[in-house]
Amino acid sequence: MQNASEWEIQDKDKFNEKDNRLKAFWQHEVKPVLLKEWIHILNDPSTLRIAIIIPLFQLIIFGFAINNEVRNIRTYIFDQSLSSSSAAFVEKLEATTFFKIKKFAISRNELSDALVSGKAQVAIVIPPDYGRKLNAGQVVSIQALIDGSDSTVANQAAAAIQQLGVNLSTEILEKKKQGSFTKGGFNLIDVRSRFLFNPNLKTPFFIVPALLGIIVFLVTTFLCCLSIVKEKERGTMEQLLVTPLSPLGLMAGKIIPYIGLGFFDFNLSLLFMYVAFGIPVKGNLLVLEIAVLIFMFSALGISLIISSVAENQAQAAQLTQMSLLPSIFLSGYVFPFDSMPLIFKCIGYALPVTHFVSISRGIILRGAEIHHLWIPLTALLVEGIIIFGISVRVFKRQIG
Repeated sequence: MQNASEWEIQDKDKFNEKDNRLKAFWQHEVKPVLLKEWIHILNDPSTLRIAIIIPLFQLIIFGFAINNEVRNIRTYIFDQSLSSSSAAFVEKLEATTFFKIKKFAISRNELSDALVSGKAQVAIVIPPDYGRKLNAGQVVSIQALIDGSDSTVANQAAAAIQQLGVNLSTEILEKKKQGSFTKGGFNLIDVRSRFLFNPNLKTPFFIVPALLGIIVFLVTTFLCCLSIVKEKERGTMEQLLVTPLSPLGLMAGKIIPYIGLGFFDFNLSLLFMYVAFGIPVKGNLLVLEIAVLIFMFSALGISLIISSVAENQAQAAQLTQMSLLPSIFLSGYVFPFDSMPLIFKCIGYALPVTHFVSISRGIILRGAEIHHLWIPLTALLVEGIIIFGISVRVFKRQIG
């Protein structure tokens, strides 16, 4: 029988043998491939850019731009009282930081027009007898008309105005040495909120109309970009260039099918929106279709620029994702636009998706007409001309 020392020698030999195999595996198999891959990464600037820029970009957007706290709600005031008491109410309202007073209206029609056009998210009507009734210790009603198309903003706006009414009632009653009866349901200032355009505050009414723009942007940009890059990878782009085709003819032939595909997807989504979610188009459908056409030129322009920069389909997909991320998070599609820091608002205004989201929600939910939406329509048209003009020059230079 073997003694203990012989067992120890055998175990040590086995350990050394395994250790040698691991060292050989590392030296001759893993290490050469690892070094080769690192050299490839360091010599490929596009890979380094993607590895560094995308995570930083996401951290900046999610950390600084996205904020679920509602602030600076666009507010119109129709003050029929014009008293010191009504002025105090308006001052307290703006001091909450929830509301940003945009204008003092002179009629209810002006309030209605502001809400339909999207200039105002909240419209407050102060009655003529506001000051007199408060001074007499009587209950006075204030009407708050709230755009319900954004349920997050609407809920917080209603809660903030209601709380302000309670606080002011308490202050007034304490000054009159009558005590505070607000806990028992008695408020001198009775705020009556009314939600417009989406009375039940259903979330799909807020998300789905804006989602139409994201769908069109993704379909047109992604598919057109991949098609052109695929031509470059296969070498068929060079074959097209030796034909009598002009650069503009080649470009038109490439993008027109995706305009048709974008229109088809958009109208199919509109139909599904009505059938599945019960969301009708309240405004002018023709204006909406024209806005989609203008918007698609911006999206296709971006796709032509990306396809000129990308060397393969993987890079094209990653660059498309980079262009899609700000369009989702900085356009007001999901998160309140007015609550973002100023620098991110400026970036958001430079994105075509931002203006199309505003147009889509305005026409579909609020029934806005072209005179209500001339600002986002003009911005969308100007950006479309600029982006598509740049893309034409870049595409000509590429195929030249």
